[in-house]
Amino acid sequence: MEQSPIQRLELLREIAETINEAYEMEPMLDSVLQKLLALTGLKTGWIFLLKPGDRHYKFAAENQLPYALQVTDRKPMKSGSCWCIDRFRDGRLHHAVNILNCKRIEDAIRLRRGDTDGITHHASIPLRAGEELFGILNVASPGKTRFTDEELALLQSIAYQIGTASHRIQLFRMERKRADLLSRLGTVARHLGSTRAKESLDAEIVRLAGEQMAWPSLALYVQRSSESFFRTSYAEGKIDARGETDINAQEDRIIRTLADQRPALWRDVPTREERGRGMWRSGCAAPVQMNGKNWGFLVAGSTEPDGMDEIDLEALEALASHVALAFETISLNEKSHELTRWEERNRIARDLHDSVSQMLFSLSLNAKGLSQALPDVTEATKEALGRIQRLSQSAIGEMRAMIRQLRPAGLEEGLLTGLQRYGEQIGLRVKLRSGDPTELSERLQNVFWRIGQEALNNVSKHAGTAEASILLSYTEWEACLTISDNGPGIESDSSTGSNKFGMATMRERAESVGGSVTVKSNAANGTRVVVRLPI
Repeated sequence: MEQSPIQRLELLREIAETINEAYEMEPMLDSVLQKLLALTGLKTGWIFLLKPGDRHYKFAAENQLPYALQVTDRKPMKSGSCWCIDRFRDGRLHHAVNILNCKRIEDAIRLRRGDTDGITHHASIPLRAGEELFGILNVASPGKTRFTDEELALLQSIAYQIGTASHRIQLFRMERKRADLLSRLGTVARHLGSTRAKESLDAEIVRLAGEQMAWPSLALYVQRSSESFFRTSYAEGKIDARGETDINAQEDRIIRTLADQRPALWRDVPTREERGRGMWRSGCAAPVQMNGKNWGFLVAGSTEPDGMDEIDLEALEALASHVALAFETISLNEKSHELTRWEERNRIARDLHDSVSQMLFSLSLNAKGLSQALPDVTEATKEALGRIQRLSQSAIGEMRAMIRQLRPAGLEEGLLTGLQRYGEQIGLRVKLRSGDPTELSERLQNVFWRIGQEALNNVSKHAGTAEASILLSYTEWEACLTISDNGPGIESDSSTGSNKFGMATMRERAESVGGSVTVKSNAANGTRVVVRLPI
């Protein structure tokens, strides 16, 4: 590599021009490596990209590799380790050095992979951007076993230029990626803003973000208890809603990173077992917080060790904020609609009370007065008047029950007190028990109220007892209402049609807010209706 000062300047000028015009890393490395070899007369070169301490490295560029190193799509260069990478990883490769021999060439000779073009040694030059090391430049020629200090100094100066360009390209790439993700996030946010149904929002969030953000995998975890999550994920164009799921090894790692309620980024997860199950080797997670609590979290992941970075984490945090806002907006809209429904129910209840109930009451009085005013009518007429009076009284009772259903005044004194008063109105003695009070939304209270009414009606009509117990308990994740009686129990195949319909209605009401109803009944312990609703 004998060069005059003019040749050296020409070399640096051409390489500098190539570097300054580049905005993509790998094309720049290919071009610089080609010019370097052409102007110095060296035979071959290759570049690894990695950082000190990294387990993973990337074979990023090469020119004129010997056949023995090109076999099987350059597999000898893409796997395994060697002296220069080991020295770089443990922090001993600080400047351009001579490598006495090349382990990859030695392995190729030993395994008889083919022609090595007479290359046995190479020089290794660390690539640096400021204080950050990010790769290795290796160059070699047949029969060349040593590079002079002057040659190494020239190669080091070229490596500095590559490092400067690399830093610029990295900044450009990061800003371009950030702008692209923010643009995609804006599209997701606009679609989320128009979503109205909370029940379908999990899948809608994951589908929209999965399609728009272009992450390899995306999952939304909604916390149900301290150990269970409802998971909805998106990968390869498909939605997977697994319902409540046990925590596997990967999820356990994610959950632990969120223990302090902060976003997390991990890269280069190494274990072969996790890779074998298709788990993420890199990923980021961001909590979704509502009312100051972790409601769940979003996770984006990749099977590539360096597939996710800080820019992805920033975008995921912003997406988590939009998700929380979407749910809060829908909750506010539901409360507004619920208030409108209550106002309409109150209006209907007032109209029924002021019109239909009064007319029925007048009909009952008139029937009674008519039977007294006409003492000489036939027995058939008296029976008809009596029947009219009885029917009107029954209709008044039914109307009052309907008004109570439309306007449950008992809820104004609290859910349990309202249910107790309702039970007393239908002839039951109701015992109450409650855990530590937790504020429930109006929607959940209404669901508990309707289910509780139906359950107490079933006790009154079918249990053969005048006593019932109500227990309201809470955990961090759910509220549980239990209505029990000491009757003889019910058999599912002997239940009346109205009872079966009532059971189905209770389950539908609970499921409308993501809850469940369980009925346990036997002759020894009576019947228990357990209603669980997520808080």
